[in-house]
Amino acid sequence: MSQENLPPASIGTRQASLYVKVNPPVLTTGAAQNAYMQFRLFDANNNQTIQHVTYQITVTRGSSTSTLGKPLLLDFFHAHNGLLTLKIEPTNGPLTIFGEQDPFLQAWVADPGGNILVRGPLLLQGGLYHFHIEIFSIDNDRNIFIPAQAPKFDAYLSVGDVYHNIWNYQGQNYNTTLISYYDKINNLNLQPAIKSFSWSMPFNWNLTRIKQQPIFVHEEMRLPKSWKGFGNLNQFNATVNGQQLSGRSLAIDPFSFPNDMIVHFLVNKNDIVKLAQEVNSNNNNSTAAGITKTNTTGLMKFALSPLNATTQIATSSDIPTNTGSIHAAISWSPNPLAANTQSTLKISFYDPTATAPLTNTDVRYNLKIFDKNNQPVITKQNLLAKNAADTETIVFPANEIYHMQVQITGLAKPGQTPDLTRNGVATGYVVVPEFHSAAISTSLILGVILAGLLARKSIFRGLIK
Repeated sequence: MSQENLPPASIGTRQASLYVKVNPPVLTTGAAQNAYMQFRLFDANNNQTIQHVTYQITVTRGSSTSTLGKPLLLDFFHAHNGLLTLKIEPTNGPLTIFGEQDPFLQAWVADPGGNILVRGPLLLQGGLYHFHIEIFSIDNDRNIFIPAQAPKFDAYLSVGDVYHNIWNYQGQNYNTTLISYYDKINNLNLQPAIKSFSWSMPFNWNLTRIKQQPIFVHEEMRLPKSWKGFGNLNQFNATVNGQQLSGRSLAIDPFSFPNDMIVHFLVNKNDIVKLAQEVNSNNNNSTAAGITKTNTTGLMKFALSPLNATTQIATSSDIPTNTGSIHAAISWSPNPLAANTQSTLKISFYDPTATAPLTNTDVRYNLKIFDKNNQPVITKQNLLAKNAADTETIVFPANEIYHMQVQITGLAKPGQTPDLTRNGVATGYVVVPEFHSAAISTSLILGVILAGLLARKSIFRGLIK
């Protein structure tokens, strides 16, 4: 995600949490843009920024905390007011930090606005970046922690690896874009006879590592809607290592771009654990049979093709956000829905792998419903789902297929500052009227869009290899 409050660490009577934010919220290799990384150490009990903080920041590619690999960045940074912003200019060549160093701390000192410029091969390649932060000093410039007692934090930032391709199919050229927010893509291919894309990505299938760490894999394929029989469809067969994705793991977004259909692979930790168990089981079976095979491939394999079955568009009942960190369960009454009649929307917000709504959490959100011409016909702002559940009354103006946006604007728990790290937009269909016989398929889970349908997202927090 683009911002995150990391879990607090105890410092005396204080609970020190680290706020990390990246701007712009979406980073890709094709954008060639500067990035701003902001760090703020604060007391989670009262939200007060802690002053005179020295941050030791180590940046490596991937999720490993091993010291064997050479870090891209390893240095000390001091902010008198506690707010540190690293302006990162990704360029080839040696890493250069611009500023003055404190002679006692040997730390780069931020300017009065908290800024330090870093130029070099940082965030230059696509994939996952690990930020390991240790707090060296707080409260005054000479109040230094014993290294073993220093608060430590870990955050992760994903830079999308972008692949633009032109494919010739039946004498026509079609442009596609594939973005991997986890690691670099290998062997992207199209089998024209069956209209099937396939690609792979390096992946460490160590089951112990996966269980111990938060993890999420996101791949995004953009297909031109002009590609008849593929890009103009609203249902797809998507697989990871041969296992079909459905429900909240597959999101189809025909709304963000007028000329493109977007298919999102949203592979959460539970899915990855199951895949890893299968990979490791296959390796063990091969070893038992006398075949030496210790997962030498180290790949996660993806495939995407049109869904052969023809199923009517159905009202969405489970719509995930673009990060996969929240999904909304939706139900309508009466059934079937009817135009110019009061309808009741019931909505509950869940964690991605949970079977019950978020606990002790209020969710702030906006609701928009668009007609078939993509014009808003219903807008409700600043809604509040207390204890992650809400009910709204809606009147649809006509019988047609609508699409709805649920824009999450913040999560709140009693006594805590609002959590903005899980904000995003999920969309889905509402069919008016929709009879039960036409609604037997709920496999079409549509759409993930960032707020305003303008910003594309970054995967930050819990995206680790």
